[in-house]
Amino acid sequence: MSVAVSQQRPNKALDRTLPVSLNEFHSMKYLMKSIIFFALVLLMACSEQTTGVGGQKPKAYVFTNYSDKTELFVEFSALTVGQTSMFAAHFSTLNDFQPVAEGSVTVILSSKDQPTERFSIDSPAVPGIFVPKAEPHYAGNRQLAVELTSKTLTVRHELGEVPVYQNLAEALAAAGDEKDHGGDIPFLKEQQWKVDFATEVISQHELQQSVRALATLKAAAGNEAYVSAPTSGHLLTSAGDLPKVGAQVKQGQVLASLAARLGGTSDMAQLERDVQTARALDLLARNEQNRSELLFKENIIAKRRLIEAQSKAQVTRAELNAAEKRLKQTRGQSVGNASGIKIYAPTSGTLAQVNIASGSYVEEGDKLFHIVDPKLLWLDARIAEADIAQLKTPDRTSFKADGFDNEFQIQLGENGKLISYGQVIDPFTRTVPLVVEFNNPQQKLSIGSLVQASIYSDEKIQSIAVPEAALIDNNGQDMVFVQSGGESFQRRVLRLGIRDHGYVQVISGLNKGERVVTKGAYLVHLASSSPAQLGAHGHAH
Repeated sequence: MSVAVSQQRPNKALDRTLPVSLNEFHSMKYLMKSIIFFALVLLMACSEQTTGVGGQKPKAYVFTNYSDKTELFVEFSALTVGQTSMFAAHFSTLNDFQPVAEGSVTVILSSKDQPTERFSIDSPAVPGIFVPKAEPHYAGNRQLAVELTSKTLTVRHELGEVPVYQNLAEALAAAGDEKDHGGDIPFLKEQQWKVDFATEVISQHELQQSVRALATLKAAAGNEAYVSAPTSGHLLTSAGDLPKVGAQVKQGQVLASLAARLGGTSDMAQLERDVQTARALDLLARNEQNRSELLFKENIIAKRRLIEAQSKAQVTRAELNAAEKRLKQTRGQSVGNASGIKIYAPTSGTLAQVNIASGSYVEEGDKLFHIVDPKLLWLDARIAEADIAQLKTPDRTSFKADGFDNEFQIQLGENGKLISYGQVIDPFTRTVPLVVEFNNPQQKLSIGSLVQASIYSDEKIQSIAVPEAALIDNNGQDMVFVQSGGESFQRRVLRLGIRDHGYVQVISGLNKGERVVTKGAYLVHLASSSPAQLGAHGHAH
């Protein structure tokens, strides 16, 4: 159902004054074309509209009306039989609040006892503005409608009843005193069309009580692992084979190889000498063992002496084997042939950190790799002590992350679950932890991000609400701009309540059905504070 708003203004000279602080937002070329166009309109209007004694003119009418697809803001002088009235019909599309650039517009006058009259124009004078001329032939109260027909739109705006006067004297006599709209803030259609601008009708919303808290995004338990060095040594894996940050790894995959640091010295000459020494000692021990066995057979020595010789031979053989292995390992490492100690991925996921470089030396226990699985995250929120009583039973959470326009919503029991809600207050931070698990959409959220979270209780209310994007902070006061007409706005200071889903409960300051600025509100605020807006009355005809 469309709504029409009618205003009456003095028929003053055309004034397209722009607030000085907004000039940077507008195309000067477009504005010059608009000014030239409206100057021509004014010249034509003056040549076609007769004035009375003392320059008195018929009153001007202003309507703002909405269909389901378009906004119409139209201005015209009082209708008189035999006189031409020019309609400045501004059409904007409600899906993007941009001007309608093509089509035809028809002004329709109708009543039960008189024939219907239609006055059309086939194209806009400039994008968004159609200027049909109406020269009615029948006096009396008539129903006024404006139709727009284009390739993509067919809409009709019913504006209600307007008088058509028999002659100019009647029109001038009916002019009377005009309403004072000096308190309204002018923000012209040409300004709205050149910036990111939108409005929205205030309506009822279902809202939930919530508390706000700082939170950190973490990997879910079991979806994160740190890989540490099992021993001290040098990294053998070449730079080309070393996995990079962001790489996907699977559980059990070899990430790197480490050449363990040998006990004592690792000098090659010393190792070779150790092998030779071990061989000599082993040879001596085996000879002593053979000799002892012969003497024992001849009953020359006791069995204890034989056992001692055999034990010593075993020890020297073990020492020789160890020395040979150390020498072989060191020789292999020196030519890059040793596989070393393999380091495996304990879980599947994405490499978040790689803290080593090829050939670097690490100590036992150093963290080499950090692996995370970002598919499942934890929202770790810290609720202030003062807010605990308001929260009661957590029902859902939401949070905003830097770099994302939309707020992330987590409904417990649907796309998320409550992991823990602590009952003990941290003595240092005076907060209580709350952890919620949820899926990471497209894995775009980064682990470790600090976010502003809202935690909602299960209590719900119905109330009128305003989009958060419409709010302006005016020296600590929450304020919005209400559209009182197509090019006029009013400042409203609000008392606010619950915030939910990008909307804020309005306790006072707004009424259901009013239309507020949701995009471009700060530009209207600049216009309201500019000296140039004083005395600016928009179009005149």
